[in-house]
Amino acid sequence: SETTYGGRPMYIEQNKFDDSPYEEKVGAVIKYCEAENAWIFMHDNIRKDRNTKDSSCPWLLRSPVTESYDVMEVDSTWSIWTGIINTGATFQTTCNGCNSEADCNYHGTCADGECICALDEEDGYRLYYGMHCEFPRPCPQLIGDAGDIWNLELVDSRTTWRAYGRGVYSYISGGNVSVGPDDAIGLMYSGSRWFGTVHPGWKDKSRSFWLQYSSQYHAFWDQMYEGERTLYVSAPTSRADFIAVDFFTVGREGGKYGPLGELLPAQVPVGSGYFECAFNWTQSQSVPVADTLRDQQR
Repeated sequence: SETTYGGRPMYIEQNKFDDSPYEEKVGAVIKYCEAENAWIFMHDNIRKDRNTKDSSCPWLLRSPVTESYDVMEVDSTWSIWTGIINTGATFQTTCNGCNSEADCNYHGTCADGECICALDEEDGYRLYYGMHCEFPRPCPQLIGDAGDIWNLELVDSRTTWRAYGRGVYSYISGGNVSVGPDDAIGLMYSGSRWFGTVHPGWKDKSRSFWLQYSSQYHAFWDQMYEGERTLYVSAPTSRADFIAVDFFTVGREGGKYGPLGELLPAQVPVGSGYFECAFNWTQSQSVPVADTLRDQQR
C-alpha cells in the first residue's frame, strides 16, 4: 500500500494472504526520513532503544544518504540494526505493477497495471500466484521421508490458502509426529523459512476462523517459531516448492545453538530435501484431496 510522507511515497506492509491491508496488526513501513537523509524500514512497535521512543525515524534498516524520491533508485546496500549497526545488508525492491506480459513472467496477462495469473482450463485453479505470477501452484499433497502426509489447505473449491505467495499445508497422518487430538499442525512459509507449528486446540476451528487468521497472519507477530510448538524448521529458502529443501527438528536450546536452537537434520543425507510431492494436479483428479480438505474446514 502506498501513501505519502514528507512529500515522498510511503509504503505500508500488507497481509500475506491476499496483499490487502492488515485490519488487526500494524504493518511495517518504508519511508524517507529527513533526519537521516535516507530511506528507512521501521515498525512503530519496535525500537532500538527506549530513549528513541518519540523519534519519527526508529529505523531497523537504513539506506545510504540520498535525496532520491524513488526508493527503487537507491543503492541496495543498507545498514541494519541487530543490536549494533551493521553495514552491507542487501535491500531489494520490486514494483508490484506491470507494463506487459513479460512483467507477469508470461504466466498471465497484464491488465490496468496488474498481473492476472492464468487459470487451468480444466479445473479452474490458478496456475500461478504472486504479484508477478512468479509462484507455480503448490503441490496438493506432500509426503516426508518419515512417511508423514501433509495436505494443501483450500479456502474454497478453487482457491488455495497461501502465505507469502506459498501454499499452506496441514498435517494429516504418519511420521514421527505426536500431538493432542484437538491440535492442528500447520506448515507455513515465514518469509525465509518454512515452519511446522502446533496450534493447540485449533483442529476443529471453523472455516471463518481460519479465513480471518490467514488474512491477519504474520510470522513474527504470531510467533510461528516458539519453543515446543515448533516441530519442523526448514533451511533458508526463497523457493516456492520443496525441491531439495532440508528440514530440521528442534532439539536443545541455548546460546550455543543460536536463535533457532539445535537443528537436527530430518533427512539423510543432508542436502537431499525432506519432502516430495505425492502427486501432481493431473493425478489429483482421481484423489479426493480437495474434498478431504473442505471437510476439514467445515
